[in-house]
Amino acid sequence: MAKKTRKDITSELDEIDREILSILKRNARTSLSDISIEVGLSSPSISDRIMKLEKMGLIRGYTLVMDYRKLGLGITAFVGVTLEHPQCCRGDVVKELVKIPQITEGHFTDGEEDMLVKVVTEDTASLMEILAKITSINGVNRTKTTIVLSTPIDSRSPEKTL
Repeated sequence: MAKKTRKDITSELDEIDREILSILKRNARTSLSDISIEVGLSSPSISDRIMKLEKMGLIRGYTLVMDYRKLGLGITAFVGVTLEHPQCCRGDVVKELVKIPQITEGHFTDGEEDMLVKVVTEDTASLMEILAKITSINGVNRTKTTIVLSTPIDSRSPEKTL
């Protein structure tokens, strides 16, 4: 069976589905009864619709947004990683990166770097240790680090995606 395209999936959504997704994007812990009041359907109907959205793959999970600074993790950095080819496509580097617990995200990119990883750690000394680990991975050619000074936009989803 062919994989559904964005157009195929969005054509299966009605305004109530879109409203439910919008509510859950604001707060994934919103109760079924609160959603039902907001959209004007019963809680069982809301539950059925959410299960449908999960089966469609639109809702892939529910997550926690943490304030890492309150845990003593005051440094957030984005590290651009340039790979030695062809290792980038075999996943060897990724297998090693996931072993570093301070790496919270990793993305393959188009541009100067092949990957972009997000690092959350205590201080610049620990960041230097993490960078040394990253550069020691077989297949990593070099890194370029940008330290975050502030985060005025955090964990935001684009509104015009549906």
